Amino acid sequence: MEMYIVLGVTLFMMISFVLHKVPFGVTTMTCCAILAVTGVVDLPTAFSGFGNKIVVLIAPMLALSAVLPRTSMIAKLSKTLNAMKGKRGMLLVGFFFLIGAVFAQFIPNTASITILVVFLSTLDDSGDITANRLLLPLLGILCAWKFRFPIGMGAATFATINGMYEGIIPDPQYALKMLDPFIYSLIPMAVLTIYCLFGWRLMPKSENINQSALKEAKKHEMLSHSQEVTVYIVFIIVMLLMLLNQWTGNLLYLAPGLGVLALIYAKIIKTEDAVKDMTSDMVWMIAGVLVVADALGKSGAGNLIGKLILAILGSNPSSIFVMLLFATATVVMTTFMSNMATETVLIPIAASVALAGGWDPRGMILTIGIANMLAVGFPSGSGEAAVCFAAGGYNPIKVMKFTIPYIILGIISSAVAANIMYPIYG
Repeated sequence: MEMYIVLGVTLFMMISFVLHKVPFGVTTMTCCAILAVTGVVDLPTAFSGFGNKIVVLIAPMLALSAVLPRTSMIAKLSKTLNAMKGKRGMLLVGFFFLIGAVFAQFIPNTASITILVVFLSTLDDSGDITANRLLLPLLGILCAWKFRFPIGMGAATFATINGMYEGIIPDPQYALKMLDPFIYSLIPMAVLTIYCLFGWRLMPKSENINQSALKEAKKHEMLSHSQEVTVYIVFIIVMLLMLLNQWTGNLLYLAPGLGVLALIYAKIIKTEDAVKDMTSDMVWMIAGVLVVADALGKSGAGNLIGKLILAILGSNPSSIFVMLLFATATVVMTTFMSNMATETVLIPIAASVALAGGWDPRGMILTIGIANMLAVGFPSGSGEAAVCFAAGGYNPIKVMKFTIPYIILGIISSAVAANIMYPIYG
């Protein structure tokens, strides 16, 4: 009976994620409550996700990363962009994309689009290089590079992904390492960046971008020089403690929290701001998913799902075929629904299939955890896609000459990278 309850809860979670009528965190907390009420798990276990080491790492990392936009780093990059206004040709295109790639490591893509469009709008409508032709390819760059480097939120990517399947496959040899998402991303990043550098020419020539359709960028109270230096020092120490986890051990998970505490005592982060960032919807969602994934593994429901899909795939499918299958499912789903929903739905399924087949799950898991960002084909794929399509006035059909090749290259490069790093047969 427990197995069927867990299957029902998982189905409810997936449908709720797709419909997105309530925040993701509310959905997962509802799942935890159902599991507790029905007696599938006891009360402490139902909400144990909040004490999981992955949440202990990710929650303060959100607060720590929120401080970076208050430094002069973004302003300096913007000033450099301003100096490029008079430049033309590939130098200008390449520089816009380079700044976009840097922004994508530190601030959310929606904010990046809002900032960068101000500079794009200074381009005139004559000639080949216009703001309207560069805006969607710039989104392609942001999606390909989003939090890819092991700094800031990118340093926590491996832990976020691990948390979504460790309850199904608890074997530590199949857990992702901190640098795995970055190494995996190198091939897709290179392929999609090269495509965007030349593929922007496939964009139709039309009227300029509509700045009124953009959300206003959030204003931040800037830090003083001494505060900024303190932030950089704390940030570097935290990153080093995480990168050197082979020697620092559990400090990998404690480092972001220690960094937030240091900045609170230094009066750089307000306590109420830290609390707000550390109790965001993303934190609720991850804490709940950890419990549901654990229930899937322990009840046998995950194994049942895996066997059903394995029966469809056949007993001995090729590794590259499996990678292409999950890469296609990920990129197609994330084109029409949110990144987070796509990732949360597919990762437990992939882990269950790997468990049933006796496969190494890491390649499939990395594909889902990274390729879920490649939402450029439709405005419903993500917040940044919605803003981009609104500002550019893009008709999804008319920009397919750019988006379809991007999606195909994203699928193929993601599958190839996964198969090189972690083929399913080891």
